[in-house]
Amino acid sequence: MYKRTSEQNRAAKQRFFEKLYPNVPREGVYTIKDEIGNIVYIGESINLPKRLAEHVGGYDKSKSFHKGKLDTGFVREFYSYEIVETTNKQERLIKEIELEFKHEPKYNKRWQTK
Repeated sequence: MYKRTSEQNRAAKQRFFEKLYPNVPREGVYTIKDEIGNIVYIGESINLPKRLAEHVGGYDKSKSFHKGKLDTGFVREFYSYEIVETTNKQERLIKEIELEFKHEPKYNKRWQTK
């Protein structure tokens, strides 16, 4: 019986993510927009194809949208996305915060009112 190694599993998953989100850079900041172009969420990741797939449950629903807390309203509003490519973690975090303060997206916890 043939069994894949963990490295082969990682490579297979990466090919899956790249097929779902072609031409998406590996790391950066992303904005998720609704149908009329309003930014509803901003995030950063070192693996953008995987992170985008997690947001809509395209990979593993138990991990989608922050570890199983899938918000169906958010998924319905996920219409398009834009990427800002970055080269390091510091640049990603600064750009993410800049964009959050500029757009105040409703699904980022920083902007949710209780």
